[in-house]
Amino acid sequence: MQRVIAYFAALVVSVTAVALGVRYTADNTSALDRFKAATARASATTTTTIDPGPVPAPGQAFVKGTVDKLTAEGAQAAPLAAPFTLIALERGVGKATIENALVDGKRTSIAWPGGTPLPITGDGGTIDLGGSKVEVDATGAATWTVDGAARPLKPGAYRAGASVAVGVGGLATPRDAVAFTADARTMVTAHGGVVIKAAPARLELTGPGKVTATGQLQIRDATSTKPAAGIQFGEGPYTVTLVPAGARVQVDAILQGPLTRS
Repeated sequence: MQRVIAYFAALVVSVTAVALGVRYTADNTSALDRFKAATARASATTTTTIDPGPVPAPGQAFVKGTVDKLTAEGAQAAPLAAPFTLIALERGVGKATIENALVDGKRTSIAWPGGTPLPITGDGGTIDLGGSKVEVDATGAATWTVDGAARPLKPGAYRAGASVAVGVGGLATPRDAVAFTADARTMVTAHGGVVIKAAPARLELTGPGKVTATGQLQIRDATSTKPAAGIQFGEGPYTVTLVPAGARVQVDAILQGPLTRS
């Protein structure tokens, strides 16, 4: 009798162990399946496609990368804020005149002979250099050409901080510096090679005109994307954005017209 009881007890223990083993295997199989499914979902989630953006239109090119030098002609940009300095590329050859300025309440001209740089200050003042040539170097510093068309000054109070002649013709009086007021008629005219140099800053330029650049560039047109060490563009409409970034200048441009790459 005791052997029978022992036999049934052993049978019960065996059945229980088998059941527990089956349940353990099932639980772990389910956990493994859940882990595999989660891993697959995560893998699917992290797989992304980069949208290259719109395709350039026929005759259009997108230019991106970094530039060592960029030159834009006929460039339109935001007016350059004072203070700024007129610089003659060749001393005594480059000259400028501030026309229709108000000095001591009288309308007159202020002539600068170009012997030394002419700093111009003015709280909130600006000079409009739209339509001129600009050269941007690898640091983002810009050199604007002042020669050519008359450049409007924003109405306000200014000071020319170097030797000038105030007046017209033989009646002009030399001054070491002069304060003046600009209104809607006040313009700066220059000839002989006069520029203004601006510190590195974000710069947005639009044309039409010509654009040349060297650097590490990617040129994308309607059919392909290719690297280039330089471009020669124009004439034609353009939009160029330059952003100083560390020791380089990033460029993002849209050019519509003839383009040669090198």
